Amino acid sequence: MSTSPFGLDPSTRRLLDEDYCLSFEGNHLIVEHVPYATTGGAVAYGRLALPVVFSGDAVHDGSGDHRIWFVGEQPCDQHGRPLPGPSPEAHAITAELSADFMISSKPKDGGSYANTYDKITSYVRILSHPAIALDPAANPRPGAGWTEVPDDLPFVYPDTGTARAGLAAVNAKFRGHRIGIVGLGGTGSFILDQVSKTWVDAIDLFDGDVFDNHNAYRAPGAADIEDLKRRPNKAEYFASVYGHMHTGITAHPVFITADNVSRLGDCTFVFMAAADAEDKPAIITWLRERRIPMVEVGMGIRDEGGCLSGLLAVVNHFPEAPEGTVAGAAAAPDEYDRNIQTADLNSLNAMLAVINWKKYLGYYAEFEPVDETVYRIFTGTIRNGAERGAERAGADAE
Repeated sequence: MSTSPFGLDPSTRRLLDEDYCLSFEGNHLIVEHVPYATTGGAVAYGRLALPVVFSGDAVHDGSGDHRIWFVGEQPCDQHGRPLPGPSPEAHAITAELSADFMISSKPKDGGSYANTYDKITSYVRILSHPAIALDPAANPRPGAGWTEVPDDLPFVYPDTGTARAGLAAVNAKFRGHRIGIVGLGGTGSFILDQVSKTWVDAIDLFDGDVFDNHNAYRAPGAADIEDLKRRPNKAEYFASVYGHMHTGITAHPVFITADNVSRLGDCTFVFMAAADAEDKPAIITWLRERRIPMVEVGMGIRDEGGCLSGLLAVVNHFPEAPEGTVAGAAAAPDEYDRNIQTADLNSLNAMLAVINWKKYLGYYAEFEPVDETVYRIFTGTIRNGAERGAERAGADAE
């Protein structure tokens, strides 16, 4: 454990010193070999799983309250009656391992557990006492053991948010993907901000422009003035920033054109966020011919008597969509595009694009596939489907 983040954690060390067998998997601290009584009056052995969070190198209870999870059958007392604390609840630990029960038992004083040692040993006692009553040889402390299962996730530090929410199974849908983001302006940078927090294996960034002050005011986070003085390439700048969290980010300081579109050939999904790409139709055709799904974003904002109004558009170009439907939608973002952009609308445009991507992967539920999502500022409405003509006519009438 010398190189483990648990190495200096006093609760973990004390558990090991007292001969508990522990493992760390899927951002859960797991207690192995916990005896419990089954409904049939037998003694079985299960596992307790506690999600943990890291504040730097410090380890803390990640459940948010007094809960813990159990891998095994229904825990019972020595007479085969279900214990009052455990209730059936699936909780994903990894894509392959799920807990079967959630156990809720507050400390006797009604407060919270002082540390993870107190919490874990309390739940071990609750489960093991009936088992020991049936078989005095049942032992929750078989000997100190530590197993740390590498999660091979593409992150610099542990993704303990997934463990806390129990989302390992659905987050696994991102594995194996290489995402291309073409254009790192206002909308593209917000797309990266969200994609970098997923389990995708790799992210390719394409932009040949420099990062200036006006870009900083339409991008997530707060750029340092020293970075702005250097006028770095956008792709290289954002690769450096988000490389603090996600590994596998590659900067390509070039504009994607019809001549170099083959650079997108290794991507499994592409976000087209370069509104001024002259070769956009050729790029979209190239991707479609190779059945590489993509989402195209665009916005058209204008000054309407001192108030801003207009539309945001997200167009889905998925291989499964009818050829005519997608081809007809392809021109919509170009028609929407204007010079006026604001950070909040860039962010919203990006969020709509990311949500459509996640629906395509099956991460979010979807009523039915759509070819386009349009947000209308004046009415605050979001419309899915091929109704672009009516939307534009309504916007022109505002």
